[in-house]
Amino acid sequence: MSLRGYTRVLIAGATLVLGLAGLTATASAAPASSSVAAPAAAAVRTVYYSASSYSAQADQAAQIWNSKAPNLRLVRGGSATIRISATTGGGSRAYPCGFGCATIYIDTRDVAAGNDALRIVAHEMGHGLGLPDNYNGVCSYLMSGGSAGTSCRNPYPNAQEAARVNQLAGGRLAAFAPTVKSGPYTG
Repeated sequence: MSLRGYTRVLIAGATLVLGLAGLTATASAAPASSSVAAPAAAAVRTVYYSASSYSAQADQAAQIWNSKAPNLRLVRGGSATIRISATTGGGSRAYPCGFGCATIYIDTRDVAAGNDALRIVAHEMGHGLGLPDNYNGVCSYLMSGGSAGTSCRNPYPNAQEAARVNQLAGGRLAAFAPTVKSGPYTG
């Protein structure tokens, strides 16, 4: 893990500790006779992205994820923690660094071979949002990636994939979602 990655983990850990300390203080200050309150609605998690290449596809993929995971808001700009660029060779891939954080490379050879650029970008963003590869060859699974073949044009996560991202985005411990490794898209 890079120094930048360690720094992010340390900051996230400190934030969690301070947040839990605040919850403990609040809980101990509550009167003993208070009734149990309903859980608060999950806050929407904003994740910033940038795209030096495949910009239109990145914007479309962000809209797709935003429509499928209500606890998530992907926004272009800001201090981007998901960064997308093009490469030639090695396959399209993501290097996740926690929830909402990834360096993504879209291989121009994958697109030239007939794979749908929007599906590839949405798939690789899925890694930055905590999803692992699922090379089952089924087109309705976004995370099946290139195993579904070049005829698959589906850029949408299925209900299970969307629910998992929504859960990770809305959870208090979302910053500590397991990091997934991503192989080449055509894997």
